[in-house]
Amino acid sequence: MLKIGVTGGIGAGKTTASKILKRKMNAYLFDADEEAKSHLLSSLPLQHKLINIFGQEIIGKGGRLDPKKLGKIAFENKINQQLLNGILWPEVFILIDEAMKTARNKNYSTFIVDAALLIEAGLHNQLDKIILITAPEELRVKRAINRKNLTPEQINKRASLQWSDEKKQIHADIIIENDGTTNKLHKRLLRALKL
Repeated sequence: MLKIGVTGGIGAGKTTASKILKRKMNAYLFDADEEAKSHLLSSLPLQHKLINIFGQEIIGKGGRLDPKKLGKIAFENKINQQLLNGILWPEVFILIDEAMKTARNKNYSTFIVDAALLIEAGLHNQLDKIILITAPEELRVKRAINRKNLTPEQINKRASLQWSDEKKQIHADIIIENDGTTNKLHKRLLRALKL
């Protein structure tokens, strides 16, 4: 089974690229952000661990962890982000292993991991091919603002905590510039992967 990692900074288009590849390659897609959030919401021990570290201000209605409040504190600075990643990433690695087993059992020939911090977490060492999606910073911020789930300040803060494209390029096998339409991205991906 071919294992592909797709990564890129906030607003670069990694999730769009992952979905294009999933359809084109009939691949099993593991969205690390979505899976981590889902796992976090279903795991009370994990929530308690994070509340112990970050404090009562991340608690929402019903005494449960509020992901938005956690995100606000976790992406406040590098130390908080490292604390969160140190707790979440080992859990995500387990989820990826389980998803790979499922993909193999269902006879998928390709397994894709969509993760913003794929390289930072060291996950690139477990995958066959790393695709880095890049885009001009102004365009990335504009795309992230259009999602309407983060303020421009939060977007800039998160972007500043991620590795630069230059640093990620060292570990990438394929680099795709996503500076245009989804159709243009689609064509570039297919050309780069010879599909």
